[in-house]
This record gives sequence, structure tokens and C-alpha cells, in this order.
Amino acid sequence: MESPIRRGRSEEANVTDGRNEADEGFSEVRRAWEENADFWDARFGEGNAFQRVLIGPATERLLGLKPGETVLDVACGNGAFARKMAELGATVVACDFCERFLELAQEKSAARPSAVTYLRIDATKPAELRTLGSRRFDAAVSTMALMDMEAIEPLFSCLPELLKPSGRFVFSVLHPSFANDACRLVLEEEKENDRFTMARAVKVRRYRRPFTSRGEGMIGQPAPQYYFHRPLSLLLGAGFRAGLVLDALEEPGFDEGSVGARPLSWEHFPEIPPVLVARMRLR
Repeated sequence: MESPIRRGRSEEANVTDGRNEADEGFSEVRRAWEENADFWDARFGEGNAFQRVLIGPATERLLGLKPGETVLDVACGNGAFARKMAELGATVVACDFCERFLELAQEKSAARPSAVTYLRIDATKPAELRTLGSRRFDAAVSTMALMDMEAIEPLFSCLPELLKPSGRFVFSVLHPSFANDACRLVLEEEKENDRFTMARAVKVRRYRRPFTSRGEGMIGQPAPQYYFHRPLSLLLGAGFRAGLVLDALEEPGFDEGSVGARPLSWEHFPEIPPVLVARMRLR
């Protein structure tokens, strides 16, 4: 299964501060996902290798769900992780701004009934987030979505209103240090002890400043999507400013010997984590 790391086409968007200032730019973000939803759903299904091996297990560990808890799934996509949480005993409210993703998610849930409610909510708009209610959720989750959102401050600022006291927020993203759109996976020949070997590495060109780009998350998708790179200081800082504290962090990577579809698949980089999973709590 294709790793959800951008490949192929990639171009700098005309944005340098982590969000596009033009209204039509915001709508382009959504239009790309509406166009790509069926393709992503077909390729991702109930979870590809990244989700099954790296993201899902780490998220479940940090989330520590208890039966009967109510969870908000932000930017749920086709609802795969929302359904997983429901299987673990949670009542889930799953939201996304992409109508086609929600249609696909509802179709899957109808075939396998679960305690998931799907809502059309744009997580970059505080007014829409506040329609979800006050102090309603034991936890919130966002799986591999924050780097696709043109603004994350609205979500973080609303979490203290949405979560119950001591509520937690678990999110996963492409690792900002190693898997942003200015990083390159490289395969090099090097000499060691008079023998030539092949070595893999990550070349990082940009990190400290936020930037926006467009590219493919999965090879062959119909439309390039937007990526909003934020260094860790900005990513976590949005939570700190909202009154959240970081209390757990994982950087999962593939084990030695994992088999990838291509020479530069992330499965061949066991020492470099392609994703970051974090837990933040209300103070």
C-alpha cells in the first residue's frame, strides 16, 4: 500500500506564512479533497501500511480509550479511525469539510453499523466548531490532517471549550523535521572498509519557517493537494497558546527488515521517523 508521503508533482504555492490569504485559495484546498476523495478511499480503505503499522497503534496507545467515552474525530476522511474507535467502545462524532469523504464514510458505517455520527464541519472555522457543544468530549483526535489545514489555531483555541476538564487531544502528522515537502529521500553509494555499500538518508533543505506547497499524497491522485508545513515550535505552540500541555510524544518508524514497494519507500528508513504522534491535555 502506498505510503501517505508526497511524491511526484510538487510545487511551491504562493504562500509563505502557513496559510493562504485569498478566499479562493481556501476553497482550492477543499476542492482538491473533493476531487481526490474516491481515489484516497479506494487506496486507503480501512487503513494502509502507515495507518496499520505506525499511526494507528501509537494513537491508540496515547489516546488510552475507555469504553463509553465520547470522542471527536477532526478531519476524519473516510472515517476509518472513527470506526476503529467505535469498535473499541467509544461514541464518536467524526467531522470533515469534504462532503464526498463524509458520504463514503457513511456508506461504510451503514454496511457495518457503529456508534459514529458524521458531520460536515470545517475545523478552520471557530463558529462551526462551536456548534459541536461545550465540554462534551472526553478526547479529540486528528489523524494525519493538521499539515493539510491552512490554519490550525481555530481548532486549538476551541479545544478547551469542546473538551471536558482534563480532556486530551491526540494528533498525528507527517514529521515536520523529516517529511516536509522540502525534504528528499536519497540513496547513495558509499565506501566502507574497502567495500561499496548503499546508504539511505534524508536531505533537509527547509525547516524553520512555515511554507505552503502542493503535491501528491498518493501517487496518481487526480489533483495535487495543499501542504502547510509548520516547524514543531509553531505546531505545538498553537496548543500551548490555547492552554494545552504536551504530555506524551511518539515518533514511530518501520522496523528493520520491513519491505517497501520502492527503493525509497519509508519502510527502508528504519532510523528516520516519517510521522509524529503527540498527546496534549488541558492544564
